[in-house]
Amino acid sequence: MRDDLSDGPGVSLDDADIHTLISGTEWLAPTITDVVDAEGSAETASSPDGQGVVAWLFQEDAEPRQVALEDVPVLAADDACFVWVDLGGYVPSDLTQVSQQLDLPEAAVQVALADWQRPRLGVFRDRYFVAVTVPHADLATQRVLASELDLFVGRNYLISAHKRPLPFAERVLARATQNPALLKLDSAFLLSILVDELLAHYEVLTEELEDEVEAMEVRALTDPSDALLEDLLHLKRFVFAVYRLAGQHRATLEAFLRPDFPLVGGDVIEPYFRDLDERLGRLLDALEAAKESINGAFDLYVSQVAHRTNDIMKVLTIVSVTLLPASVILAFFDASFDSPRINTATGFVVMVVLILLTTLGSLVLFARRGWIGHPEAPRSRTFAQGGPPRDGGSPVR
Repeated sequence: MRDDLSDGPGVSLDDADIHTLISGTEWLAPTITDVVDAEGSAETASSPDGQGVVAWLFQEDAEPRQVALEDVPVLAADDACFVWVDLGGYVPSDLTQVSQQLDLPEAAVQVALADWQRPRLGVFRDRYFVAVTVPHADLATQRVLASELDLFVGRNYLISAHKRPLPFAERVLARATQNPALLKLDSAFLLSILVDELLAHYEVLTEELEDEVEAMEVRALTDPSDALLEDLLHLKRFVFAVYRLAGQHRATLEAFLRPDFPLVGGDVIEPYFRDLDERLGRLLDALEAAKESINGAFDLYVSQVAHRTNDIMKVLTIVSVTLLPASVILAFFDASFDSPRINTATGFVVMVVLILLTTLGSLVLFARRGWIGHPEAPRSRTFAQGGPPRDGGSPVR
């Protein structure tokens, strides 16, 4: 899945212990770089207000509680426990420490620490690595930051690493706490919750974009200025950028349902990921509709400009046609200070009367033909209360 993105110096999953199903070493397309900022590496993009490392322990018939990171390997080895380790705004040493304790592959860790890359999926033994893109959008400036969420998924644990605060982290924790199926369905279920909240985050952004597009359509009806055209072009690139970032997840979600990916399967967990794939399809359809609406706003803008041009041409034509008879009359009378034709009072009056009559006559003719003013639209033939005649008969009264 390459689309038309240019290659960049990304880190690849080249470890011999990793089987790459979906790869994405490409960087941003040149067409959207003016509205999208790519997240940097963990050393440059770490958030100063990040929460660091938080480990949550889930056990049956017990409230989730935080545990020390040193206890995670022992707890993850117990099938009666499930551990979610969340690294928010971390520094490289945090992820390195977790990788050493849970024996994570070095290649996947390097991908997480590097600059933003496209969504990807890699398998190493009985575990797998997933990278998705979280958009941090600013509608005021119409720019979006492509942030990477890296997920290391094992049998009884899931590690989520993100260099910036996760907008939906609290909702994920609440859903995991309230759902007793987490321990029965292991890490794949929590992964589905994370991806589901990610798509919900995209959907909220899409709704905000739809409001922006609708406001732009209203503006296109009244503002024929060049500034509107520039704003429309920028909004179109912004919507296209969000569409591109969301669409890059399609191959990853489809890979979860492939026969050669047995780590997410079965009659119990597979429907969750099938629903996620369908939800992504609906999200992309909504973004596609938003792009089409912007094209409609372009059409409204062009129609408004054309209408304004027609009004100007109509005024100029009316002025020209109205002055034409006066010019002919003035030329006929040789209107000058020593003209023999208007050297008398009668000749002058005749000339003025002719000019006024021809000018007024032209204006009346234009008005009767509907070329000036706002003539009433032709009224369609209506019938009385009984409606149109039936079988050729007269209207029912």
